Amino acid sequence: MTSLGTEPRPRADMRAGGALDPAVTVTIETKAKALRRRPSALAVVMLVLLTGLILVPVATVFFGAFQSAAPGLPGSTFSLRAVLSVYASPAYVSSIVGTLLMSIGVAAIAVVLGALAAWILARTDVRLRAILELGLIAPLFISPFIGAVAWNMLGAPRSGIINVNLQWLLGTDTTYVDISTVPGVMFVQLLYFLPYTYMLISSSLKNMDPSLEEASYLNGRGIVQTALRVTLPVVRPAIVASFFMIAVFSTGIFAIPAALGMDAWFSPLAVQVYRKMTVFPADPPAAAALGTLIFWFTLLGIYFYRRSLRNGRRFVTVGGKATRPRVVRLRWARWPITILLSLYGFFAAVLPYAAIILISLTPYTITDLRKMTWSFDSLWKVMSSPEVTSALLNTIWIALAVPTLAVALGLGVAYVSIRERGRLATVIDYVSNFPMAVPGIVFATGIVWLYVRTPLYATIGLLIITLVAAYMPQAARFAATGLMQVDGSLEEAARMNGASKIKAILTVTMPIVAPSLASSWVLLFIFSSREVNEAVIVAGPRSQPLSVLAWNYVEDGQLNQTAVVGLLMSLIMLAGLIISRFVFRVRINSSQL
Repeated sequence: MTSLGTEPRPRADMRAGGALDPAVTVTIETKAKALRRRPSALAVVMLVLLTGLILVPVATVFFGAFQSAAPGLPGSTFSLRAVLSVYASPAYVSSIVGTLLMSIGVAAIAVVLGALAAWILARTDVRLRAILELGLIAPLFISPFIGAVAWNMLGAPRSGIINVNLQWLLGTDTTYVDISTVPGVMFVQLLYFLPYTYMLISSSLKNMDPSLEEASYLNGRGIVQTALRVTLPVVRPAIVASFFMIAVFSTGIFAIPAALGMDAWFSPLAVQVYRKMTVFPADPPAAAALGTLIFWFTLLGIYFYRRSLRNGRRFVTVGGKATRPRVVRLRWARWPITILLSLYGFFAAVLPYAAIILISLTPYTITDLRKMTWSFDSLWKVMSSPEVTSALLNTIWIALAVPTLAVALGLGVAYVSIRERGRLATVIDYVSNFPMAVPGIVFATGIVWLYVRTPLYATIGLLIITLVAAYMPQAARFAATGLMQVDGSLEEAARMNGASKIKAILTVTMPIVAPSLASSWVLLFIFSSREVNEAVIVAGPRSQPLSVLAWNYVEDGQLNQTAVVGLLMSLIMLAGLIISRFVFRVRINSSQL
């Protein structure tokens, strides 16, 4: 029976055994293919949004490189001065060479150490495995900028805590640690980039079929030969992808070398962009030209990164894992290796936070332990100041709005890229990854020029727009991981039964991908609450978050205030982790990062 006012739906003809009639099956498949091939309204909307959020700001940077002054200013005309000074003169050769050498060096060392750590934790009987893995991923939830500030407090050549106190303890004038050198900057970058290489390579090792290694052992090969001839080829795509990802990060970051006061024969390109934009006399066209130069380098890195991930599909194991991985006995080296891995967490998290807490409790910035006095009064005074209160509220708004909007946009991009076919979906997929190829400070420059004559300029709304565009690729990656676990035929069945695309997504897809989206939201909450690369350019006096306020304190030499703000930022990130873990039961899947 059918209810009144409702037309009965046609039923598919069934054959013996409950199988669909072949003609009906062909009709359904034809309609499904037609639905996939036609550009949907969702795809068009995503393309328009990505054009406004990403393509136009990037194009504005290129446009600004060919101007005589900042775009939009009266009297600004077409000029080749900035482009020629960057591309056709030796003025920036040392910066280019130094930046590339440093980024390649950081990436190479991070990959070697990350791969060793991943193999040790996945294949050996090392002690304290859970604690060591937690220590390896803990720096993901620490602002690299605050970490650099902490290491500046520890290892500054003249005033660092380590040098000052070792000098009076040992009765010498020797400088034991100089964190402002190129090796020092590379060391700090390694501390906060290593978790990415570890997690990517570790995920590849955990997904590998252990029977391949077991076959090698049965054929008489030892641990080293098996690792080099079997394990390494399988995880090579993850290793190559990690290398280019870290190289891109190192090329585009300016906060770490700037916070450490890098004293070397070259100035990193990202630092040059910041100085050209903010230090008097400013030269915005030169900053834009340098930004385009960084763009080409990082775009090349992103190309090889994506290509490595695609090549990794050749090593996917079909079916379940036949055996458990053989545990390699470390014997006498068991505890020494455990201690060595523990030192990473000590240098990346424990020691920097000890320095921040120590400095935040001193009324004056004194690094000599004999002369220090501790008091909570200075801490409460900084925390209750109007500028810190305002920055705290701005940070909370940003940390809530950015992941929410980025996850929604990332879901739309992932849906179009995975569920729909055609050139438009391919274009959307590539455009959505552009922010990974554009350093944050360069992208922020384009945003500022684009909105300089609008009411959004220097507002928290513009900062939210900037960070949504910057973090959308990460959200899309999480959403894509969840969508790949949902058979598209489920949505097609809902569509064939009269449901609209939106209803099919909400009722069929969303409940399944919700865990991936929740993990994405938590990760972006942490990242957006600590971001400084984009925020330092876009934020205005009333819209600056805690990260920008901390940067201003650093430039003014107010390390006590910087330490207090760094603690506040860490408390916000910690609160987000605790709420997500114990209230919403959300766990971040390392294989999705």
